Amino acid sequence: MKQAAVQLPIVSSTIQSIRNTLMLSQEDLARALGLSVRTVVRWEKEGAEPPPLERERLHLIHEIVEIAQGIMEPEDVASWFSKPKEALSGRRPLDILSSFRGIQSVREILEKTRWGIF
Repeated sequence: MKQAAVQLPIVSSTIQSIRNTLMLSQEDLARALGLSVRTVVRWEKEGAEPPPLERERLHLIHEIVEIAQGIMEPEDVASWFSKPKEALSGRRPLDILSSFRGIQSVREILEKTRWGIF
């Protein structure tokens, strides 16, 4: 029981961090994740515990947002995630965060950018 109590604020703060950095409403984040708005509200505001795979997905998204913050100006991060990318076949990074494969694709682009591999 203690373990769950420790994880809840982390999930809530992770969601808030993602939303704040990417300038997303709960509705926008829910759409990007392929979830209902109610689910995002339960996790962020009501302290409900996401299933393990969803918790892992949130953690990975948080990681790629942090990578972006490390290589871009703060004001450019939200814009980068919301604009189509040639390397993603014209899709926006936000549009593919609903799958682990999509998250990995975004991570690869950010890592290449970080290391100047383009």
